[in-house]
Amino acid sequence: MFWNSKVEILRRFTPQNDSVCHSEQSEESNLIRKSCYSALIVISILLSVLIMNTIAFAHHGGVSSAFGPGAPIETASPLALGKGRYLIYEKFEYVPFEHKEHAEPENIDTFTFFNTVFGYGVTDALSFYGILPFASKEQDGLGTSDGFGDLGLLVQYGFKLGERDGIRGLYHFGPEDSYGADYSSDDLKMSVIAGLTVPTGTISNRDDEGNRFDMGMQPGFAAPSFTLGFAASKMIIPHFTLTGDTSDLTFTETNDGKPGNEVRFNAAGGYEIFEKTNGFLSRLDIIGESNFLHLTKDMNEESEKENGSGGSILYLSPGLRATFGKHVSVGALIKIPTWKDLNHESEQQGSEGLEEYRAIVTCSVSF
Repeated sequence: MFWNSKVEILRRFTPQNDSVCHSEQSEESNLIRKSCYSALIVISILLSVLIMNTIAFAHHGGVSSAFGPGAPIETASPLALGKGRYLIYEKFEYVPFEHKEHAEPENIDTFTFFNTVFGYGVTDALSFYGILPFASKEQDGLGTSDGFGDLGLLVQYGFKLGERDGIRGLYHFGPEDSYGADYSSDDLKMSVIAGLTVPTGTISNRDDEGNRFDMGMQPGFAAPSFTLGFAASKMIIPHFTLTGDTSDLTFTETNDGKPGNEVRFNAAGGYEIFEKTNGFLSRLDIIGESNFLHLTKDMNEESEKENGSGGSILYLSPGLRATFGKHVSVGALIKIPTWKDLNHESEQQGSEGLEEYRAIVTCSVSF
């Protein structure tokens, strides 16, 4: 589920032979795992700052990462990378879930996601992205399911309604869009995005009792999924840009069933509150997003729909984006489930709409 960062990592479980020994081993493993996560975040940010001083500038977007006025964080940007340009992008997401009495004593506790994205601009209008997902899912009484998720591939084609050579019309992106020429800043920029996942993720993790985790707790999905989306953005007034996207994610069925398909509608407004062209902190944007998600019902191994799954959720999401020099961007966003209409909500736990919040931090480097 790479489009919305549902990703996972590395199989790890310990058979429960001796309860005392197992408890000590679990505590030690949790400490090591949390230390590794913290180290990965710190190293990623430090490397980004070091690289910032040696790489060339490029506007870039897609996969919820973009430079430029009002660049969103969760909402996908239509901006392409530019011909011959590269992108390295990291997204961290932490999701604690509400505990429900009906799910005791095995409430799903937290999900922690990592997305690593590598992008390349084939032309000014055409960009390709490869996505390596990783996640850790914790469930009370049953332990942690870690693992690499399914590899993702995305292709993005950008075009605009704007001016070129003094003539207004519909054009594919050109160099002036990649480099953010002033005269192109108020064009209506758009892109279509298509992608798929390859079933390479872990699907056989076992819990602390030696039983196989449910499908929703596994890192991978054992079958391909397909994404199709559209994004658009336009500067409305100086320093304020409005961005929107919509996408459909379709899963294919396996012997264990099928997750519900996803339809998303996102809108984001970004307002630049600080700019210093040659400064270490070159710009700062306030971001406000509205993220709507509709999930169809999951299907079980008998191809029957699970009534206690799926529904619609609306998140309101405040955030900030900081740009350092001309090459590095760091974003932070809190997604708050504000409204929901879930199918048989009293039977659900550990699913979208029943989070306490979603905390997202992104870091991107272009060169």
